[in-house]
Amino acid sequence: MNSIEITHCRVLRKYHRRLGAFTVEFAICSGLFFTILLAGFEFARFMYARHSVEQAAYESARVGIVPGKTVDDVTAKANQFLNATGVRNATITVTPTTFTTSTSTVTVEIQCKYSDNSWLKPIFLADKDMLSSMTLDHENKAYLLAAGTVGNNSNEPIDQ
Repeated sequence: MNSIEITHCRVLRKYHRRLGAFTVEFAICSGLFFTILLAGFEFARFMYARHSVEQAAYESARVGIVPGKTVDDVTAKANQFLNATGVRNATITVTPTTFTTSTSTVTVEIQCKYSDNSWLKPIFLADKDMLSSMTLDHENKAYLLAAGTVGNNSNEPIDQ
Protein backbone atom coordinates (compact mmCIF):
# COMPACT_ATOMS: atom_id res chain seq x y z
CA MET A 1 0.00 0.00 0.00
CA ASN A 2 1.39 3.40 -0.92
CA SER A 3 1.14 6.57 1.16
CA ILE A 4 -1.79 7.98 -0.83
CA GLU A 5 -3.89 4.89 -0.16
CA ILE A 6 -3.00 4.94 3.53
CA THR A 7 -3.95 8.63 3.81
CA HIS A 8 -7.20 7.96 1.95
CA CYS A 9 -8.08 5.13 4.37
CA ARG A 10 -7.41 7.36 7.38
CA VAL A 11 -9.66 10.09 5.97
CA LEU A 12 -12.43 7.58 5.34
CA ARG A 13 -12.16 6.19 8.87
CA LYS A 14 -12.27 9.71 10.32
CA TYR A 15 -15.28 10.52 8.12
CA HIS A 16 -17.14 7.39 9.22
CA ARG A 17 -16.52 8.19 12.90
CA ARG A 18 -18.14 11.66 12.41
CA LEU A 19 -21.00 10.42 10.25
CA GLY A 20 -23.63 10.74 13.02
CA ALA A 21 -22.21 13.94 14.52
CA PHE A 22 -24.04 16.17 12.05
CA THR A 23 -27.36 14.52 12.88
CA VAL A 24 -26.83 14.96 16.62
CA GLU A 25 -25.71 18.59 16.21
CA PHE A 26 -28.69 19.33 13.99
CA ALA A 27 -31.09 17.75 16.48
CA ILE A 28 -29.72 19.86 19.31
CA CYS A 29 -29.48 23.17 17.42
CA SER A 30 -32.64 22.93 15.31
CA GLY A 31 -34.90 22.86 18.36
CA LEU A 32 -33.38 26.07 19.66
CA PHE A 33 -33.39 27.67 16.20
CA PHE A 34 -37.06 26.93 15.51
CA THR A 35 -38.09 28.06 19.01
CA ILE A 36 -36.40 31.41 18.45
CA LEU A 37 -37.90 31.66 14.97
CA LEU A 38 -41.45 30.97 16.16
CA ALA A 39 -41.02 33.34 19.11
CA GLY A 40 -39.97 36.04 16.65
CA PHE A 41 -43.11 35.45 14.57
CA GLU A 42 -45.29 35.55 17.66
CA PHE A 43 -43.81 38.76 19.06
CA ALA A 44 -43.93 40.44 15.64
CA ARG A 45 -47.62 39.55 15.21
CA PHE A 46 -48.37 40.74 18.74
CA MET A 47 -46.72 44.11 18.09
CA TYR A 48 -48.53 44.46 14.75
CA ALA A 49 -51.92 43.59 16.25
CA ARG A 50 -51.36 45.86 19.25
CA HIS A 51 -50.41 48.76 17.00
CA SER A 52 -53.49 48.07 14.85
CA VAL A 53 -55.75 48.27 17.91
CA GLU A 54 -54.13 51.55 18.98
CA GLN A 55 -54.43 53.03 15.49
CA ALA A 56 -58.07 51.89 15.16
CA ALA A 57 -58.91 53.62 18.46
CA TYR A 58 -57.27 56.83 17.24
CA GLU A 59 -58.83 56.77 13.76
CA SER A 60 -62.32 56.05 15.07
CA ALA A 61 -62.01 58.74 17.78
CA ARG A 62 -61.09 61.21 15.00
CA VAL A 63 -64.39 60.33 13.30
CA GLY A 64 -66.28 60.86 16.56
CA ILE A 65 -65.04 64.39 17.20
CA VAL A 66 -66.52 65.74 13.96
CA PRO A 67 -69.88 67.47 14.53
CA GLY A 68 -72.79 65.48 13.12
CA LYS A 69 -71.18 62.05 13.48
CA THR A 70 -72.76 59.31 15.55
CA VAL A 71 -71.60 56.41 17.69
CA ASP A 72 -72.49 54.09 14.80
CA ASP A 73 -70.08 56.03 12.54
CA VAL A 74 -67.32 55.63 15.12
CA THR A 75 -67.97 51.91 15.55
CA ALA A 76 -68.11 51.38 11.78
CA LYS A 77 -64.74 53.12 11.31
CA ALA A 78 -63.16 51.04 14.09
CA ASN A 79 -64.53 47.81 12.59
CA GLN A 80 -63.38 48.84 9.11
CA PHE A 81 -59.84 49.49 10.35
CA LEU A 82 -59.68 46.32 12.46
CA ASN A 83 -60.98 44.16 9.60
CA ALA A 84 -58.43 45.66 7.22
CA THR A 85 -55.58 44.80 9.58
CA GLY A 86 -56.86 41.32 10.47
CA VAL A 87 -57.79 41.94 14.11
CA ARG A 88 -60.76 39.80 15.13
CA ASN A 89 -63.19 39.58 18.07
CA ALA A 90 -62.63 43.11 19.33
CA THR A 91 -64.93 44.86 21.78
CA ILE A 92 -65.45 48.52 20.91
CA THR A 93 -66.79 50.92 23.55
CA VAL A 94 -67.62 54.52 22.69
CA THR A 95 -68.24 57.09 25.43
CA PRO A 96 -70.58 58.98 25.51
CA THR A 97 -73.19 56.71 23.98
CA THR A 98 -74.81 59.62 22.10
CA PHE A 99 -73.25 62.82 20.80
CA THR A 100 -74.96 66.15 21.42
CA THR A 101 -73.95 69.78 21.12
CA SER A 102 -72.80 69.65 24.74
CA THR A 103 -70.45 66.71 24.17
CA SER A 104 -66.94 67.83 25.13
CA THR A 105 -64.88 64.65 24.63
CA VAL A 106 -65.17 61.37 22.76
CA THR A 107 -63.49 58.25 24.14
CA VAL A 108 -63.04 55.06 22.13
CA GLU A 109 -61.83 51.94 23.89
CA ILE A 110 -60.96 48.78 21.96
CA GLN A 111 -60.12 45.50 23.68
CA CYS A 112 -59.34 42.05 22.31
CA LYS A 113 -57.43 38.92 23.23
CA TYR A 114 -54.16 38.14 21.49
CA SER A 115 -55.02 34.44 21.39
CA ASP A 116 -57.91 35.29 19.01
CA ASN A 117 -55.55 37.17 16.69
CA SER A 118 -52.42 35.06 16.54
CA TRP A 119 -51.30 33.45 13.30
CA LEU A 120 -50.00 30.44 15.21
CA LYS A 121 -51.10 28.84 18.46
CA PRO A 122 -49.68 31.37 20.94
CA ILE A 123 -47.09 29.97 23.30
CA PHE A 124 -45.47 32.97 24.96
CA LEU A 125 -48.32 35.52 24.84
CA ALA A 126 -51.41 33.29 25.07
CA ASP A 127 -53.04 35.14 27.97
CA LYS A 128 -52.29 38.70 26.83
CA ASP A 129 -55.06 41.21 26.19
CA MET A 130 -54.67 44.17 23.87
CA LEU A 131 -56.37 47.31 25.13
CA SER A 132 -56.27 50.80 23.72
CA SER A 133 -58.20 53.87 24.74
CA MET A 134 -58.22 57.23 22.97
CA THR A 135 -59.90 60.40 24.21
CA LEU A 136 -60.16 63.45 21.95
CA ASP A 137 -61.90 66.80 22.42
CA HIS A 138 -65.08 67.16 20.41
CA GLU A 139 -64.67 69.76 17.66
CA ASN A 140 -67.80 71.66 18.65
CA LYS A 141 -66.30 72.49 22.06
CA ALA A 142 -65.36 76.00 20.84
CA TYR A 143 -69.06 76.70 20.29
CA LEU A 144 -69.91 75.82 23.89
CA LEU A 145 -68.59 79.16 25.21
CA ALA A 146 -71.10 81.48 26.79
CA ALA A 147 -72.78 83.88 24.35
CA GLY A 148 -70.73 86.99 23.65
CA THR A 149 -67.38 85.59 24.86
CA VAL A 150 -64.41 85.01 22.64
CA GLY A 151 -62.02 82.15 23.25
CA ASN A 152 -58.40 82.86 24.15
CA ASN A 153 -56.01 81.09 21.81
CA SER A 154 -52.79 82.88 22.82
CA ASN A 155 -51.33 79.75 24.38
CA GLU A 156 -51.47 77.60 21.26
CA PRO A 157 -48.12 76.11 20.16
CA ILE A 158 -48.07 78.15 16.96
CA ASP A 159 -48.28 81.43 19.00
CA GLN A 160 -45.34 80.62 21.27
